[in-house]
Amino acid sequence: MSLRIITLIVLIFSISINYASNIIISGSNSKNESVSVHNDSSYESELLASASEVDSEAAIQAYISEIANAFMSVELPPKYNLPTLYMQPTIHPVKEGDWFGKFSDDMPIFKVDVENDSEKNNLMCLTFDSAYINKYTIDILDILDKYDIKSTFFMTYEFMVKNPDQIMEIIKRGHEIGNHSTSHPDFNKISDSRIVKEVMKAHNFIKDLVGVEMCLFRFPFGSYSPRTVGILKNMGYYSIQWTLDSIDWKNSGKEFLINRFTGNDDLLAGGSIILFHNGATYTPEALPEIIDMIYSKGLKCVKVSDLIYHHDFHVLKGQQIKGQYSVYNYNEK
Repeated sequence: MSLRIITLIVLIFSISINYASNIIISGSNSKNESVSVHNDSSYESELLASASEVDSEAAIQAYISEIANAFMSVELPPKYNLPTLYMQPTIHPVKEGDWFGKFSDDMPIFKVDVENDSEKNNLMCLTFDSAYINKYTIDILDILDKYDIKSTFFMTYEFMVKNPDQIMEIIKRGHEIGNHSTSHPDFNKISDSRIVKEVMKAHNFIKDLVGVEMCLFRFPFGSYSPRTVGILKNMGYYSIQWTLDSIDWKNSGKEFLINRFTGNDDLLAGGSIILFHNGATYTPEALPEIIDMIYSKGLKCVKVSDLIYHHDFHVLKGQQIKGQYSVYNYNEK
């Protein structure tokens, strides 16, 4: 059987059972339904391209079996045994033109409002998504150590299970692990129960490995909706997006990366969350100069859990703000 035929079969099979979920699916164009920021997954296509015609069929079946078993091994509990971190939901008035047509807690945290918080007003975060490639993790950790920075690594189960030594090294050096799903699907394209399984498989792996109950989540492809954010919230997870995307996954060179941060004073500020990837070719080269730029502004990089508010907050247009929402605070803005 030719590799092209095998590829076609597995693509059709993957869509029908909704298991082999790294296939790129773009988000909805309707802002009232979903948002998809970028698609950077080429994991399966790389596997297929590198496989020989002799072993590709076996490799495909093994991959499908592994993912199917991962999902089927997770039972949906009557109540999710995760920490309850949120206060009561806040209801915001509808205002035409706002994201999703309303002010809503059902959005990820893009940035934290720290302007009036003397303890946090110079804090920001560097975060690293880890889904497919593990080549540069240690290089990044060494750079973070040099600058005495603590960070958050959002990992998929597929990455975790192949790199437990790197997880231990990240924890050992004082960083934290966030949940990035099991197999990196577009959450806007899967069912509620599938979402729970995607989250819990990764959650339980880290819990069993290092005894940590993760509570930070980043949506694959940055693709989310009020439905998916609500599910994660009910599971005790904070959904963490980003203020500035380095777009390092495009591998466009060191200078391209540095230029992403030049002149972005509003985005490179207290409360900001920056997105990198541990598998991007030029991130280790550009990171020292980017950190120097950050330090020159008097900012300090911390873990996401040290930046966000854990209780008594609301989310307004993607910005996490301390205290409960009151329309009078915003003068109908």
